[in-house]
Amino acid sequence: MTKFKLLTAAISAIALIIILVWVQGGFHYKVPGGETKLALEKNAKLKTVKAELLETAGDVTVSGTILARDTARVAARVGGYVVELKIDAGSVVKKGDLLLKIEARELDEREAQAKAALESAKVDLETSKRDFERYKVLFDEQAIAKKQFDDVSARYEMAQATENKARSALDEAKTFLSYGLVTAPFDGVVSEKDVNQGDLAAVGRQLLAVYDPNSLEMVAAAGEQYAPFLAIGTPVLVAVPSLNTKESTSIRDIVPQRDEKTRTITVKAPLHESKVLMPGLYGTLTFKTISAPVIVAPVSAVKTVGQLETVRVLDNGAVKTRHVKIGRILEDGKIEILSGLDPGDEIVIEQ
Repeated sequence: MTKFKLLTAAISAIALIIILVWVQGGFHYKVPGGETKLALEKNAKLKTVKAELLETAGDVTVSGTILARDTARVAARVGGYVVELKIDAGSVVKKGDLLLKIEARELDEREAQAKAALESAKVDLETSKRDFERYKVLFDEQAIAKKQFDDVSARYEMAQATENKARSALDEAKTFLSYGLVTAPFDGVVSEKDVNQGDLAAVGRQLLAVYDPNSLEMVAAAGEQYAPFLAIGTPVLVAVPSLNTKESTSIRDIVPQRDEKTRTITVKAPLHESKVLMPGLYGTLTFKTISAPVIVAPVSAVKTVGQLETVRVLDNGAVKTRHVKIGRILEDGKIEILSGLDPGDEIVIEQ
């Protein structure tokens, strides 16, 4: 009985192993690893071009954004309701122009109280002055005691101090009241309007932004490997694709600190004033490096899926898919191939 059970168990184990091998494809034909190959049909018409070695001019193009070097973000200095609004985004303003008015009733009341206090102080000062002058004559004639004269002199000095303090309080009240009149800090263009008429402005809240159109510049991030080719005064070409504009300029400033995450350095190049240019536009900045030979292929031949870039090549009569790493987009619809292709490889561009 024991032998029968052992035999049954052994047969079951063998059967289980056979099933596992079958499930894992052990009894099926396996395709060997390697490049993906597509059989070339006899009547298939393939259009190919050869990967070529091209001597480039060493131009490098990086992306950037147009920004204004001189931008003022105007915030409320007093709290209150916006009762007048004279500008909108895009408005051209001159230095000192009234942009908006904030109504602050407590400041009006404060000014009125300061005026009343000053008038009262002036009256007291006039009275004290007359008493001082009268008592001085009597003191000089030795008609009154020195203590009486000293008391009158002290009251006169106190009245002077009170009048000065009241005058300063009125000046301060007028200054705070003037904060309700928001004016343009310089000649420029309103780039942002963050408040509407009737809104409640809080102290420190941004109301609007003004930029100087003469201070527009291209700010771009370039890979740190290009640092040897970038210096203040280096000629660059700035292009704005959306406006189809190009402008030759030079680097004005290089931010000394490098971005540790992106491994880039920031360069800035000034632009000439233009009615069509404005902060926030996308652009490119092109500069020259050392001329060098590179492998190029048609841009249309490169397929991108996620972060994978591939091209199809014709090799020994079969179409194969190659993984490549691309670089710069060059002229005439060509792209730089950093790895994955050799000069002379047949690239399939149409089937």
